[in-house]
Amino acid sequence: MKYVVSLLLVAGSLFASTVSAELVNINKASAEIMQEHLKGIGAKKAEAIISYRTEHGEFKNLEDIKEVKGIGDALFEKIKADISLDQGLTTNGAAGAEGKTKVTSKLEDKLEDKATKADAKAGSEIKLDKETPKKATELAD
Repeated sequence: MKYVVSLLLVAGSLFASTVSAELVNINKASAEIMQEHLKGIGAKKAEAIISYRTEHGEFKNLEDIKEVKGIGDALFEKIKADISLDQGLTTNGAAGAEGKTKVTSKLEDKLEDKATKADAKAGSEIKLDKETPKKATELAD
């Protein structure tokens, strides 16, 4: 039974890492971080964001980023869920106030709850035999 729970937790953490996105702190993020984590932001737009915040100071609200040349309503809609003014990634390997998004921790909590419920529901119904690891692998695929 522990094997099944472990398998579920490992699969869940793999799923969470591919689904979760890091917030990007647009007031402190490097051009590389913006390019890597924000869809539609390439080298020119990342540099334009940095130039704008250097010249005008930190962004006061998320919509201020639309003042940057090349960032309009459509692009803002694509990136607004991934940007923050005071938390998130700033440079490679560094995060601001909270680092990972709240979505990630909520997803991890849900996956852990599901694994616990599945374990409780299964109870004594699961019988481990020589074929269990093979069956678990097939289910994971």
